[in-house]
This record gives sequence, C-alpha cells and structure tokens, in this order.
Amino acid sequence: MPVPPKSSLVLVTGANGYIASWVTLYLLQQGYSVRGTTRNDAKGQWMKEMYKDRGLDNFDYVVVADLENDNAFDEAVKGVDAIIHTASPFHWNITKPDDLIKPAVAGTVSALKAASKEPKVQRVVITSSYASILENRDPPGSATFNEDDWNEQSIREVDEKGLDALRTHWYRASKTLAERAAWDYVKKETPSFDVVTICPPYVLGPIIHEAASPETLNTSVGDWYKYLTGEKTTADATAPAGVLCDVRDVADVHVKALLQPEAAGKRFGIATRTFTHQILLDHVNADPKLAQAFPHAVRGVPGQAVPPINIYDTSRSHKALGIEPRDEGKTAVDMTESLRERKVKWDAAAGQ
Repeated sequence: MPVPPKSSLVLVTGANGYIASWVTLYLLQQGYSVRGTTRNDAKGQWMKEMYKDRGLDNFDYVVVADLENDNAFDEAVKGVDAIIHTASPFHWNITKPDDLIKPAVAGTVSALKAASKEPKVQRVVITSSYASILENRDPPGSATFNEDDWNEQSIREVDEKGLDALRTHWYRASKTLAERAAWDYVKKETPSFDVVTICPPYVLGPIIHEAASPETLNTSVGDWYKYLTGEKTTADATAPAGVLCDVRDVADVHVKALLQPEAAGKRFGIATRTFTHQILLDHVNADPKLAQAFPHAVRGVPGQAVPPINIYDTSRSHKALGIEPRDEGKTAVDMTESLRERKVKWDAAAGQ
C-alpha cells in the first residue's frame, strides 16, 4: 500500500505525551497536517500554542477522555490518511495489573477499529515497547534480544501471581498484550491498511510537552530530575538502568516507519546503548552551566563502567530505517538544558 504523501492528515493519539509531542513536531516540520488527541481541552490548547510559537499552524486536536471506550477514536479518525497511536498509560499510580493492561489493550484495539471505519487510512504506526521483547535472564549480560523475540515471562508472572507479581511485570505485560492485540487484529480482520509497531527501550531526552511542575513530568524524565535535585543516591546512579534511546530518535523512527513502504507489517526497535544514570550524570556535571543550575545533582562514582546488562540488539531496524542514534552525552545535556529552562519558569511561578 502507498504511504501517505506530504500534506496528508495524520492522527497522533496521546499527542500531548512525551514521545508524541516530538512525533507531531517532526510531522509538522515535514509538511503534514496533524490532528492530535488529548485527555482534555487545556492540554490540546497548550500544544497548539506551542507549535504555533514554532511557526507551525497545521495542528489541531480533539478530546478523547476515555481510552477504554470501544469507540474512543471514531470521531478523531474521520478524514485522516494515517494514524500514529502513542496513547497508553505509563505511571505507577495503580493498584492492580489491569489498571495498566486494560487501557493499553483497549486503546490499541479501539484505534484499529476506528481506522477500519475510515477508508482513507493507509497505515497505522503503534508505539509498543522493548518491554514486549525483553525477558529477565541470569546471569545479567547473558542474553541478547531482538525484534523477533516476545516477552512471555511477564504475562506468565502476572497470570500466575496477580497482585504479587513485580510491578515491572505489570507494565511489561501491558505492553506485550497491547502489541499482541494489534497483530491479532490484523490477522483476524485483514484491514485495508497496514500496521507497523515501534519498540523503544528506556526513553530520555529533552521535553517539549507541557509540564507545569516537576511532579507532572513524564515518568522517565521525572526520575532523571530527581538525580539533578539530589533526591536520588549514588547507589541509584550506579545501578544498571537498562537500554537507552533518545526521545528525538524514537520520534524519528515513528515518522520513518510511516513513510517507508517497505516498513509495512514489521516491528522495529531502536536503542543507543546499555547505561546507568552515572554515565549521564558525568556528562551533565562536566557542563559548567548545567552544574551551576543544578548544584545538588548526584555526583556518584564518575567514570564507573556499566555493569553487565542483557542486550537489546536493534541493528537490523537501524539499517532498515537508516537510523543513526544520538549518543548518550547529547541526550543527557539536551534533556537537562530543557529542564533548566523549565525550572526557571517553575521557580518564577512559585515566587522563588
């Protein structure tokens, strides 16, 4: 199936999110019109003004408050040529596995059902996660995973242990089951459009979405901010943190997956390297301006090597999509600079 030409209308679900805000920016910069979905009008209006300030006027939004509604995206999808579905919860304000699993699965299926009702839709790109690929293996560093692998372990843990399963398995199971639901839908319904899934690992990098306070930052960047303010410890900084990728690279992969005809029906990953937060802190603490802005940032153990961590090999996807990921130093410095700029506004709002 041909991919949507420039000037097409693309629906981006969860448009005010961390990844989606960058996806939308890149689409607008390439000449596409974007219709975003947000949970409320205030979030949508903030995003619209932010893009307008950048000279980008082809963004509008609709409110979709309940992702679990079977017809959640039916109105939003009318007249669009493609969909990038990023909307899915990632937070720990939950009490049971289904608090993550149900909205993740229901939102994905709802987006695909809506796409099936709009004959113009040519492609749906879905944000999944390497959580749908990775399993825990011992000893650390003994396993390598790629886009052919599936995380059966977390589903099994949640099925067998329920509330007693580790919360990381709740999240990983939600991402695995949501992506599985997408491919099951394609197999069963054989829609006229094609589907692509993107499986990023731990995402960090600068923010452009709304965050009225540190408490409203997305999970990964909010965690990083605690390193900058000294709320985290050396033990936290030196612990294995998984596999890193830059939010801008993740957004770029979504757009490339939308535009390349040969991406149809495939699953793509992106990653920079295994990491600890210590590596990122070393870059930030070496930057005079950032060190001055965040004098209480964790110092940790500068220069510490990364302990063995199971590997996420995305070389095949990088080659297929022409990806050259940013290095972790640029990710750390650019992210922290964006937080320095926000901190000025937060402090002013608090009268500091």
